[in-house]
Amino acid sequence: MPKFRRSQNRTKVIPLPLSIGGWCLVNPGGDPFGDAVRAPTLTDGLRACRDAGITHVSFHDRDLYPDDAPQEIIDEKVDQVLRLLEDSGLKVLCFTTNLFSNPCFRSGAFSSPIPAVRQAAIVKGCRSVHAAKRLGALNIIFWGGREGTEVFEQDSGEGVRNYLLGARAVIVYAIAQGYQGTFTFEPKVYEPRFHSFAATGAAMGSGIREFFPETELAARVKINPEYPQHVAMLGLNPAIELGQLLEEDLLGPCIHFGGQPPCRMDADFAPGLGGSPTDDFHVCKLLHDATYRGFVEFDCRPLRTSASEHAIRLFARQCVAYWRQLEQKVVTFRRDPIIRALQAEIFGEPIAQLEDVLTVTMPNAAADSNVVIDAVNRLPIRTFAETAAIDTDAIEAFGYRVQQIVCGTHREGATMFCGTRWAAAQAKTADAPVESEAEEASN
Repeated sequence: MPKFRRSQNRTKVIPLPLSIGGWCLVNPGGDPFGDAVRAPTLTDGLRACRDAGITHVSFHDRDLYPDDAPQEIIDEKVDQVLRLLEDSGLKVLCFTTNLFSNPCFRSGAFSSPIPAVRQAAIVKGCRSVHAAKRLGALNIIFWGGREGTEVFEQDSGEGVRNYLLGARAVIVYAIAQGYQGTFTFEPKVYEPRFHSFAATGAAMGSGIREFFPETELAARVKINPEYPQHVAMLGLNPAIELGQLLEEDLLGPCIHFGGQPPCRMDADFAPGLGGSPTDDFHVCKLLHDATYRGFVEFDCRPLRTSASEHAIRLFARQCVAYWRQLEQKVVTFRRDPIIRALQAEIFGEPIAQLEDVLTVTMPNAAADSNVVIDAVNRLPIRTFAETAAIDTDAIEAFGYRVQQIVCGTHREGATMFCGTRWAAAQAKTADAPVESEAEEASN
């Protein structure tokens, strides 16, 4: 059962804290077909983030030090980053072990069929724990970029098992070392492997329930999805997966966010480019309806066409501005009288007998068989013809109104509802600024 409380009826929104991947800040703009076009520094990137309103940053181990670096080099590099963070005022949100770049992981990392490779992955993951602790990272991410196959050289179930047991070994080690943060898996439908293990939020959630059944681990091992990229790549809608993760209490302390054309390879565009603003709105709305208090972490990069020193500053501003615009649209949605009228009609009045049936058949309800049968028998009798006659026109009208809010045409768009049964709700909606956390908390 979900641990959040829904707040659709509240008219204010607490802006979510923002983070960004350090790898995004130093991305040189190269791709498989072309060389680097820019040489951004982490110092400039952190400054751009601070100025834009981003408060946290995340790193891979390989962003800071070579894979085979001795401990003294690791300590030196971590010290350098800590000084940069102190100067910029940013803090570390997540740390992750890069188990996809080194050629030794070409057959997989935790999931490789080769025992020596799996061993190397566990060793590398455990080494990263110490850097994560020193940096004060709040979360450790496992992204299984190489966890998969092209030719099914091993049983796919065993591959998933090895993947999650390898990560579990690192997690248990981190806890033994006194790490106090959380752990998340970041699923991706494919790429760089052609077939990826535990590739969706639902598949990964199933794996977490199976391989982390202990209460302590279940409370600390979650999922950090990347929306819309890692879902839209397959043509799926991120709001569907996000709703399930929230409902099952599987969403971790952050989501990754960017822009993505549907049914394409991972683009990692800046938010608002290539994707659906309506889908992005529903992601934002779901988080706020659930009173989510985690981070939105931008995992994207400037386009290759941006080669000057201004690229990262403009990019950071776009990331923040787009998300804050989505939050403003959630406020507009909640205050809109037409939306309220449509929702009232769609949801109707609760049916007490239906609620009774759902209550006695809930997980762990342990209701007596006779109680269940009696509850079902008390359901009001209605023919299917009567049910089919229920007016559902408000559903499509709801979609139209959401589109107007997302496009910013809700004021003039209200006239579209003239002459309908929702005409009484045509009062113009006034845009209101997103309230600060202090102002919202005082209400």
